Amino acid sequence: MQFYVKHGIIYVLFVKTNDNVERRNEKFMIISSQGFGHFTRGINNQDFGIESSRALILLDGCSGAKYSEVGTRLFAQLFSRREEWDRVETFEENVKNIFDDIIKTMGRYYPVRKDLEEEFIMENLLFTIIACFETEDKYIVKLFGDGYVITQNNRDLISYMKYSYGKCPPYFAYKYCNFKDVSFKDYKFKTFIFDKKIFPKIAIATDGIMPIVKGDIGEIDIFKEHQVLIKMRIDNQKTSFYDDITIGKFDDV
Repeated sequence: MQFYVKHGIIYVLFVKTNDNVERRNEKFMIISSQGFGHFTRGINNQDFGIESSRALILLDGCSGAKYSEVGTRLFAQLFSRREEWDRVETFEENVKNIFDDIIKTMGRYYPVRKDLEEEFIMENLLFTIIACFETEDKYIVKLFGDGYVITQNNRDLISYMKYSYGKCPPYFAYKYCNFKDVSFKDYKFKTFIFDKKIFPKIAIATDGIMPIVKGDIGEIDIFKEHQVLIKMRIDNQKTSFYDDITIGKFDDV
């Protein structure tokens, strides 16, 4: 079965895990690889992520924005400087505060609001946000835009949930733009809660993971394979990954 969410339609893919693969030792990790489409066009990896023992945050930069890899890295560095940045209770407030701080600071260099929006916000700060937090008994996922949530349940079945909005996903930065054609200005974070007794393992990923979901490059068990091996397998089949791919995962067993 497959769960995709696209334009209001939801559907999930169940895959039986391979028990013959040696288990990894890491409890949490993030891996990222530049997409082949970006490589051939000389575009940097626009994804970025930060992690701690209780939080994973992935940022997926918009390919159409000239400097979105700058925005993802700037935002992540500033976000990780906040006290207890990895607390789920203050996550959404922290996101807003970082955007407020960046845009207020850059307003000194772009005194005309239209220039600030067109030349800085739209060229640097367009990225989707996927975050996963671990508590004692559950995982909490916060999503602003598109991306994947991958779970393995207590029967060893893996499910891929996809959120997609086509070529124009919501970006938090749109809240700071006054263009008539900008949608999703009132959009809010979507929150998903997973009981660890039912879903002991969870991962989040940017939409570049699609070739793995579709099985185009052979089966990759992201929960059992070592992160270095996963990265090597993705890099060795780079031509199959048009978009940048970033995966972050927790494992409770």
